[in-house]
Amino acid sequence: MSYDLALNGKEVAHPEDAEPHQPAYGGLGPPTLPRYRTPPRAVCVLAAKAGAERFTEVTWRQGSKGTMTSRFAVLTVRPAGKQSLAAAQEAGGGRNRWDGVLPVQTLLV
Repeated sequence: MSYDLALNGKEVAHPEDAEPHQPAYGGLGPPTLPRYRTPPRAVCVLAAKAGAERFTEVTWRQGSKGTMTSRFAVLTVRPAGKQSLAAAQEAGGGRNRWDGVLPVQTLLV
């Protein structure tokens, strides 16, 4: 199981339902790669857009100073940063064989 810990709010991703499209090939140079129609957004923007109703209060410990609680939301996103893009292309058989679909990841906010 792979995971990231303590993401920076500036990390970018697409929503889970985003799908790439294949632009028409103009005939010159290498074929165009599939791409998403909208630019990726910062994960902090995606979390804010999810809305307060997506967050659940969780108590995880009883301590000497009271209970420790926080609010969390689980979001499913398609990470779109440079490293995520490179890893998706490598997993898809290389840049020219990749289908353009970024993998879905679960994000705990």
